Amino acid sequence: MQNSDTIAGMVRKYLDLNPDLWKSLDIGVVNFSALSRIISADMGIDNIDAIAAALKRVPRSGISNSKYRKILKDSTIETRSSITVAILKPATENLRLLINLTRNLAESYTEYRIIQATQGCGLVISDDLFRRISSMIPKKEIIEVTQGLAELIIISSPEILHLKGYVAYSSSLLSNHGINIIQVVSFHNDITFILEPRDVLEAMRIFMQEKEL
Repeated sequence: MQNSDTIAGMVRKYLDLNPDLWKSLDIGVVNFSALSRIISADMGIDNIDAIAAALKRVPRSGISNSKYRKILKDSTIETRSSITVAILKPATENLRLLINLTRNLAESYTEYRIIQATQGCGLVISDDLFRRISSMIPKKEIIEVTQGLAELIIISSPEILHLKGYVAYSSSLLSNHGINIIQVVSFHNDITFILEPRDVLEAMRIFMQEKEL
């Protein structure tokens, strides 16, 4: 049987993986007994009382959705269409290649993004610009290329840098409405969602509706 410290750690992990539940717990609208039974079944913990005790000890942030909405209300939302996401193998040479290929190609700072990650380096760029450089990227270095996507960009105040859960809140607005997020990039005070083009108008409607609440 797991001890109380182990159970508390498993409960926190479960909440980390389910930010909507964490938010509901944070604002005090959760039935502890019901949630404890769900966590017991999902995590294989046979001590429901210990789960409930762990839930009651989870620190509360005191941040409600109204705080997020206030920031969203003052945010700028932009969209772009005909976007390519190219993912190359993780190598310094591939990162250098993307930098060199785009350096003299794009006329605007916002026309492309180069993203470095542990599993690869990514290029987010317009379909037209990608077609101009695609032949110069060795096929053996490409993991995946997806074209015809769209971006929805939320540019908020720098306050979000110190506000826990803002990215999770923004993402959940889309996922709770059945919109698949292909990629999400959060840096400084903007969040970029890469979506299927058919979902962009609905995503915009969702955020505009939330701004008006």
